Amino acid sequence: MANDRSSSETDAAEQRRMTSDPERIREWAEARDAVPVGISDSEGHGHTFAHRDELGADHEEYTWAEFEDRFDDEDLVFVYHEEEPAGEGLGFFEIVDRERAFDRADLGRDELEDSLRRGETVTTEIVETQVVEREIVERDTIESEVIDTDLVEREVVDSELLSREIVETEFVADDVIEVAVDETRLDTIEEIERYTVESRVVDVDIEQDEQLERDEIETDIELESVQRSILESDIIRSSVTPDDVVEQEVIQSQRAEGDAVHSELIERRTIEEELREQRRMQYVLEDSELIESEVITSEVLEGEIIDIEEYGAMAGGDVEATSGEATTSAGSDAEMGATEEPVASSVELTHEDQGKDVVDESGQQIGMVAEVEGQTAYIDPEPGLTDRLKARLDWGGHGDDDYPVDAAQVTEITDDEIVIRSE
Repeated sequence: MANDRSSSETDAAEQRRMTSDPERIREWAEARDAVPVGISDSEGHGHTFAHRDELGADHEEYTWAEFEDRFDDEDLVFVYHEEEPAGEGLGFFEIVDRERAFDRADLGRDELEDSLRRGETVTTEIVETQVVEREIVERDTIESEVIDTDLVEREVVDSELLSREIVETEFVADDVIEVAVDETRLDTIEEIERYTVESRVVDVDIEQDEQLERDEIETDIELESVQRSILESDIIRSSVTPDDVVEQEVIQSQRAEGDAVHSELIERRTIEEELREQRRMQYVLEDSELIESEVITSEVLEGEIIDIEEYGAMAGGDVEATSGEATTSAGSDAEMGATEEPVASSVELTHEDQGKDVVDESGQQIGMVAEVEGQTAYIDPEPGLTDRLKARLDWGGHGDDDYPVDAAQVTEITDDEIVIRSE
């Protein structure tokens, strides 16, 4: 295995040496603060040297005893330069198979074999099978497209009503009213979605320090690079850290037809949606009360004069025909406690009183309870149908024209109305 070879080197015979002596190899390595290592997943035997402070995750450090055993068992030869390297590297060296070393050396095979057996360091001309080493940096541009998606789960975990406004009311039957409202609400939703993503390399940018001998470059897209490109794209709606996701190995990727890669992944997310909806609702009227009546037109359709006695029999009593006499009991009525003061009772206002009519002690209509706050009722003097519905459903508040009435002014609360003390 070679290291730090340059195309500018003049490979003179005195610069190139070959040995199988473990002591000489150790002396060369320790002079450069290098240790023997094995490289995982490498082609060939995988044995090489590396600086102590440059050991990576793919390096497995050997003891010198382990290295010597492997070196002998695999019948290897160490090829190197004697001079110290000019830069920070280790300089030129190779660990090659003995047969390959013999084929490349200009010395006779028997002479070289005898010298190596005696532990000698042999200086020889090496026939290079590769004259130029290149450092190539490949930058792939990957395009990913969702080819299939499935929303596996979607659940509203919280919903907050932001606003509600009545836009229309209509009687659809004698005792059924239909109400149209505009609503705005904020929903918190948990979703689980499955994606199938197809990725392709659409552009390859090659940087190299030497001209390649052929124009065509074979590239093999790494699955991890594909997964990172997906996580960094706008395909995933959640904010994730690509390193963490790739490390957890929760994305399944496999090569498909041609140069495509298919990836399967599942995203779980929590989202917030603001919705504007129009709802139509129906309500059944449980009771009704005549608030006011006015004759608009009057027309006689049929009429006749009937006998007085016949009318008396129909009415169940005699009819006084005398027009000049009138009996009044005003005097006696005045004597029957007309001056008595009503006894105030202790009452308590609740939200259930909203929408009830408000009358005085004489029964005269005053208005409607628009809202109850504590022990204060706010009276709407001219309520409409929509106002009554809002008050009953506790949808609205009180307006600027509504006036407050304290519970102390209320003398009685019934199922349909509130009676307040006359001033």
